[in-house]
Amino acid sequence: MPKIMKGVPEETPAQVFEKRKIEIERSKNVWRNLFFLTIFLLLFLTLFALGLTSEIGFTTVLWIELALGLPLIYSAVFFHAQHNREREYLEEYSFKSVVARSLEAYRAILKEDVRADHPEEQKKFLDFIIDSVKGLHTPPRAIISKHPVKNEEDIKVGLVEKLADVFKKFIPGK
Repeated sequence: MPKIMKGVPEETPAQVFEKRKIEIERSKNVWRNLFFLTIFLLLFLTLFALGLTSEIGFTTVLWIELALGLPLIYSAVFFHAQHNREREYLEEYSFKSVVARSLEAYRAILKEDVRADHPEEQKKFLDFIIDSVKGLHTPPRAIISKHPVKNEEDIKVGLVEKLADVFKKFIPGK
């Protein structure tokens, strides 16, 4: 790859995307581990509360469990949403990495096939390369936003509604 500008690293787009993919994989694993830790803490809280029920009464244990459990539930939902977002990024960068590798191969093949004495073929070749590079450098969020998934607000509202339905069942007279 020829050096175009002084000080610019000589990395191919595939190498850049591969590095970013590795960073995202690490981040995704952190969010997954935090999610599992939160679930483990919720399980521990439940078992701990069951042990306390006979000693201090059901109502007190319920308030303790709510005070400690709701932030943990919110954290679990948040960590899960972040993990899913990182997974989407990872899929996008994996795809971009593959496309960048294939683009380099196509560029080499087309460069061999395009004759220097035919300017219209050279123009088509350059247009293909330029359009391909533009598509490669489209940010992953721009592509994902064209095909939206449930956002965090939908998840939060759904969770609150479900919790409200559960509490309505236990409130006498309603």
